[in-house]
Amino acid sequence: MKLDSIFSFMVPKDRKFFPLFNDAADNLVLASELLIKLVRELDLNQRMEYMRMIRDVEHIGDDITRKLMTELDGTFITPFEREDIHELICNMDDIVDYIHSSSKRIYLYKLLEIPEEFVWIADRIHSANQEIQNVLRSVRSVNDFKKHLHNIDKICEYESEVDDIYQEFLSKLFDQEANAIDLIKKRDILTTLEKAIDKCDDVGNIFSSLIIKMG
Repeated sequence: MKLDSIFSFMVPKDRKFFPLFNDAADNLVLASELLIKLVRELDLNQRMEYMRMIRDVEHIGDDITRKLMTELDGTFITPFEREDIHELICNMDDIVDYIHSSSKRIYLYKLLEIPEEFVWIADRIHSANQEIQNVLRSVRSVNDFKKHLHNIDKICEYESEVDDIYQEFLSKLFDQEANAIDLIKKRDILTTLEKAIDKCDDVGNIFSSLIIKMG
């Protein structure tokens, strides 16, 4: 048997990692879809419903994360380096966690109006999650990441846009918000939303790192 045939035989046809990555990406998109609805909602009772739905999605994400970690612990030959798989799993889980944290704050702080900047950021979180989904829906091996440079670049662009929105809104908040309590509430929500998009960017950076490592 030729060496390349032996190597092909030894490397398993991945039937678990990439499908679970796909499930996690679908869950990201669902969470950010609900976040968009939440930040556009003025009715406090309906906000509570969206927050609860996001909480349920976060629990689903935790289940997917546990399955991926179990698979990682129990698999001898992985589709790419264990450290990269672990980082990808954790950062995708963190995105949903920060969306959930944002939703709780938006509901519990009971802002009468949601700043339009929060809507803009939520839209970009959702767009970044869709790019992650587009990548993970079509990859079946680590080499497939090379086909998605455009998607990875878009994730970075969305994070950069949110960084600008964050800085501008924070400046406006300190200049114009007279109520100290509302200032703290809005800044807290803003910071949590920004952490969510930062984690999206971290996922994009993992994709880029994989491409570099594969040459």
